[in-house]
Amino acid sequence: MVNYLATPGDSWQLVLRQGILHYSYTATGEPMAGLSASTAVIDPDGRLHILATLLNKRLIYARWEGHRWESRELPANGSVLAFVLDSRRQPHLLLEESCRPENVHLYLAGNRWQRQFLPFNLTAPPLLFKPLLRGRLFFAGQDASRGRQHLFLTIFDPATGWQVPRPLTGVEPGNKIYAYWFQGYLYLLSWHRQEKDYLLYFHVVDPEKNTSLRLCPGTMVDLPDDRPVLLAKEKTLLFLWTSSNRLAFCFSQDGGSTWSPPQSAYFFFPARIKAVEGPDGPSTRQVVFTKISGLEPDWPLVINFEPLFSLCRAVLVNPGSRNTPFKQ
Repeated sequence: MVNYLATPGDSWQLVLRQGILHYSYTATGEPMAGLSASTAVIDPDGRLHILATLLNKRLIYARWEGHRWESRELPANGSVLAFVLDSRRQPHLLLEESCRPENVHLYLAGNRWQRQFLPFNLTAPPLLFKPLLRGRLFFAGQDASRGRQHLFLTIFDPATGWQVPRPLTGVEPGNKIYAYWFQGYLYLLSWHRQEKDYLLYFHVVDPEKNTSLRLCPGTMVDLPDDRPVLLAKEKTLLFLWTSSNRLAFCFSQDGGSTWSPPQSAYFFFPARIKAVEGPDGPSTRQVVFTKISGLEPDWPLVINFEPLFSLCRAVLVNPGSRNTPFKQ
């Protein structure tokens, strides 16, 4: 039994299944005006942290305290490159300042914002900026200031600051590249242009040993519409993305050593997807469909890993098949 109850500002969803009542509550707040951009993260206590950019480039940090907003203005203006919470639930952001061509790191220590210049160049948005234990932060980025684009890794420690960036050898950025973190490994997806299509490369990087495994599972006709989503459980990894609103996927069942050929799927066509963000970053257990079968629901559809992986495995086309939608 399912019940939906709603007023103009609040809504409840009640589901009675096998003698257990499941429920969810949604509160609709007042809109915030005068913004040019915003980004948000959530902490383990369920508190929302928002970083809002005003039209004049001023930055406002706001935190939901359960019954009211607590906000403060940041001591710098510019474009936000990345925003995360560390393991101590303190906000960190990387900022391209509007008054000078410099990238800075701002973080809240106690009640004061600390500011320091980054010891590396950034010529593209960060690939990955995520929290580690003991307040540390892991960073993967790109730099093309010396005439050739290269990738690098570094770590921020609150006791010692930023480490000297370490080049990531054996990885070519390609036309599109995305980075992910799962169980201590860095996974990189990159699309490389050919005459009529794109080669898809996977790199599995061990940051501790600075070693990487490079694989090319196949080709795709188009670049992804948006950032692919990583879903995973134990040693099974599933990458989902859309190209021209059509869902595509590629998966591994041995922790990333081998991959299925990438292919487009006919189900849920057309579709758009997004990652579900949680306290530890993007969830590897769920994905959000913001568009499905031509519909754009007010509240996107959340689907778990298991049914999606079962469906992808069931419709996987044999590379030798004459009707395969991909090239090998």
